Amino acid sequence: MLKILIVSESAERLGELARVTSASGNYLPMRLQDAASNLPSHGTQMRSADVLILDQATGDSAHLRALEAVRQQYPGLPCILVSDDRPPDLLIRALRAGVSDVLGWPLDRAQLAEALQRLEANRVAAARNEARVISLVSGKGGAGASFLAGNLGYVLSALEHKRVLLIDLNLQFGDTHFLVTDKVPPATLADVCAQIDRLDDAFFEACLIHVSPSFDILAGASDPVKAGDIRKDRVEYVLSLAAASYDFVLIDAGQDINPVSVAALDLSDQILLVTQPGIAYARTGRRMLEVLEGLHYGPEKLLLLVNRQGKADGLRRDTLEGIFGTKTLLTLPDDPAAVDDAISHGVPAVQQQKRSAIAKALTALGHNLVVERGSAPSASGERVSALGRFFLRSKTSAPNTA
Repeated sequence: MLKILIVSESAERLGELARVTSASGNYLPMRLQDAASNLPSHGTQMRSADVLILDQATGDSAHLRALEAVRQQYPGLPCILVSDDRPPDLLIRALRAGVSDVLGWPLDRAQLAEALQRLEANRVAAARNEARVISLVSGKGGAGASFLAGNLGYVLSALEHKRVLLIDLNLQFGDTHFLVTDKVPPATLADVCAQIDRLDDAFFEACLIHVSPSFDILAGASDPVKAGDIRKDRVEYVLSLAAASYDFVLIDAGQDINPVSVAALDLSDQILLVTQPGIAYARTGRRMLEVLEGLHYGPEKLLLLVNRQGKADGLRRDTLEGIFGTKTLLTLPDDPAAVDDAISHGVPAVQQQKRSAIAKALTALGHNLVVERGSAPSASGERVSALGRFFLRSKTSAPNTA
């Protein structure tokens, strides 16, 4: 799906352009009400777009200079110019600047559709800094997905020196941020989605909790009523913006499978299904695994993470492998004292309990999320992620602690 950034100074024309664009095909229109001369301040949106539609009512010298400046700054971004009048000098300067099409106003849907189809047919994916998106799904409430999401974010930023954004996708009383910081969120995902039309670098930055210089959190909905603004297309837009500015985007997807969470899972490079070794967790976790497999997430993308492995009353690893039908299990040790201490202080376990078993395991997991990329066939012929292969090797070299 092409992400199309539509820029106009007129709110009325901006709305009409978005409507016609949506009616022209399977495209994701992103609106920006501003002048072309101000586009340098909207770098995140420009970098995330596949096509730029620039509306300039007149073709005077000032507008043409702004157009040429945009094309010089973003030469790889295809541009369609919309203008009321199309004198020969405008057409010549626009084509010299690298504009693919110059369309008249009122906009003809057939002409726009034809122009977009040509761009889509000739599209070459731009070389961008695309974040690796990892979603954590809880097989059952209390499995520890939120704790792991917050702590992995800290590990990746503090120990692996990566730019990390954590998005809390809980649609009811999201509180993942409380597990790693005492800072009050200036805004939530629901607030961002409610004002999606004004989303630019400065606004997005102002909505984030800055846990550290390289670790940000976009808090979950504080009110279930406001969560109605969190819609599939808006979450896709937020993720497309974030992908250009971060190395990793972690998503605490919770336990609900709905259009919003599925949109996030579809855009994820890795899905970690978090469960625990108890019987109740194994039952619900198995059902969640079946749901995710039914959504066509294969072993190259979907991995099972067993939290608190080694509990005295927990199931053995080989039993869990039989229940879930897989030998690719990621495990984290049972370390309740260290986890409770970190949660009670609202700080990451790696910071609060550096020498604890859970801190060491999270450090290893974060490191291998960075270095273990790609996929390769397993001995059984299945394709599993490189992260999965790492844990398969770990299993064969370490004793069973269950």
